[in-house]
Amino acid sequence: MLRRALLIVLALAAVASVASAALTLGARAEKHVREGHFAAGRRSRGKSLFLADTDLRKLLMEAEKTKPRREANGRDKRVTDAGAVIGSDGRSGKPVKTYVVIAEPDGQVVTMYPGR
Repeated sequence: MLRRALLIVLALAAVASVASAALTLGARAEKHVREGHFAAGRRSRGKSLFLADTDLRKLLMEAEKTKPRREANGRDKRVTDAGAVIGSDGRSGKPVKTYVVIAEPDGQVVTMYPGR
């Protein structure tokens, strides 16, 4: 009984720490996103693209409100609705209002892109 209670407390603490991680966009991650997910980027061909005037930091502030899902590789994935068109889908070219943020458990952003 005590062991079960302890496991529940530890699980709740882990969920709370995942949900409370502030997202941080370092220079390397920002370069990666701008090169791969903006039309002017060197590696953007065939990928989902943000609109040129997209404010990544504003999107990150909104994404912090979205509950992350822990992926098998240990990183956290957040899918957030921007409420307006923020880019285009890489396959169809259609406008998208959602975006994905992939981050380490400590909140360091690895990448972000329009879509799901």
